[in-house]
Amino acid sequence: MSVSSPRSGRGGGRFPALLLLAAALLATGCPAAGKRASLPAADEELLEAKGDGRLLDAVREGGKERFAAIAVFRRDVFLGQSAMLEQAAIPILAEFGKAAILLLSPNQILSLLRDPSVRRVTRFGPQGLLARLEPSLELELLSRYDAGKEGQDVSILARFRDVPGEKEEREAASAGFKVVFRGGPNLVVSGPVSGVPRLLESDRIIYLEKAP
Repeated sequence: MSVSSPRSGRGGGRFPALLLLAAALLATGCPAAGKRASLPAADEELLEAKGDGRLLDAVREGGKERFAAIAVFRRDVFLGQSAMLEQAAIPILAEFGKAAILLLSPNQILSLLRDPSVRRVTRFGPQGLLARLEPSLELELLSRYDAGKEGQDVSILARFRDVPGEKEEREAASAGFKVVFRGGPNLVVSGPVSGVPRLLESDRIIYLEKAP
């Protein structure tokens, strides 16, 4: 019986092994394989109709990490929706009229969107970002969503860890805001409240409040 040399076959014995390893990674959903869940067409249509791209990403990526989301209902949240949300184990972090900030898991999104009382849901971001919102600005955000006017501009005072530069101004512009005043570690910006979650993605910002 002959034994093949490890050098023979130009490494042909290793190539099938690599293929098997790649197949195993895909099958187990290993992050290294970059696999994301595919969704039925009806679910994608629902997410496009009532959600946004970031919400769609959350469903595809799955996981158990909760995040804050802004939901707009057809009825008053406190009077008409609190029982439904409690039954679905979805905490209400803040509410105003028909709008609320909810704490959601990815596996709760589709069932929430299927509820006929839900008009739309927008992903806000990690719950910790809410601590960087001054209460009156948070109330302004909810009141605009309640009235369907989240696209209208609001003036915001952004307090930074140190003096912001061009990078921070570009980040504000990408969130839909224009700079109207610069002063030390602060910027006053004007833009839609719907852009507040993206504005807060900058870890240089320590606090947002309504501009005086």
